[in-house]
Amino acid sequence: MKRFIFHKMRAILIIPLLFVAFSMTYIKVFAAPQNINDNHGLGTKTESKIYPDNKQKTNEYIIVLDPGHQSKGISEKEPNGPGSTVMKAKVTGGTYGKTSGLYEYQLNLLIGLQLKDELENRGYTVIMTRDSNDVSISNVERAQVANDANADAFIRIHANGAEDTSVNGAMTICQTASNLYNSSYYSLSRMLSDCILDSYVLCTGFKKQKVWETDTMTGINWANVPSTIIELGYMSNPDEDKKMASEECQKLMVKGIADGIDSFFTSSDDKREEIH
Repeated sequence: MKRFIFHKMRAILIIPLLFVAFSMTYIKVFAAPQNINDNHGLGTKTESKIYPDNKQKTNEYIIVLDPGHQSKGISEKEPNGPGSTVMKAKVTGGTYGKTSGLYEYQLNLLIGLQLKDELENRGYTVIMTRDSNDVSISNVERAQVANDANADAFIRIHANGAEDTSVNGAMTICQTASNLYNSSYYSLSRMLSDCILDSYVLCTGFKKQKVWETDTMTGINWANVPSTIIELGYMSNPDEDKKMASEECQKLMVKGIADGIDSFFTSSDDKREEIH
């Protein structure tokens, strides 16, 4: 009789314990998922803006590269800016290197294609306005490529020339703060121009000329994205022309521009958010 009472009491004690254990398991298994997205009770979880490596940071950016000129210029006119009455040739043939034998449009494309590879290796998305010399693309159309892509940077690649063959060095070009068409992009374009020029002369050892602010460039006036022209050097200068034609120097030129683009995105996030 005593043994029967003992077993009955033990059963009475065990049943509530089993109920408690089952309840705790139910809460843990079925209730917990409701809090997966609440960031441990601190609010809605947001994606971090800190990037662990350079590739992850850069792969969201779109770069449009425009190797200036082409094998045949287009003498027909187009507006210097949206709604402008000033008309300019759609595209010119560019300058020529007497020492290297290269035309500017050839050098521009050589650098552009190498720069594309370099930037893609760094994680950027790159769009070219042209990948051949035998094309017919106006300056307005080139800017439209950048606009259509909603590019984070529009890099126009050119080389310089002067009657005085002693003149040498590199410069970049952007619009002025009072540009009638896209002044809202002035600060970013100026920053892009400074970053690229500083990195370029550091890598190549070329003389630093300046960032030229002007509203005469059709391809910049039509661009609704941060834009710059890099004037690689003077093809009219025998020494500089010879250097720019060499593979060794071209690698440094490409690295300098790419480093400048990296620098631009490192320092411009806040200003980019203000505009976009």
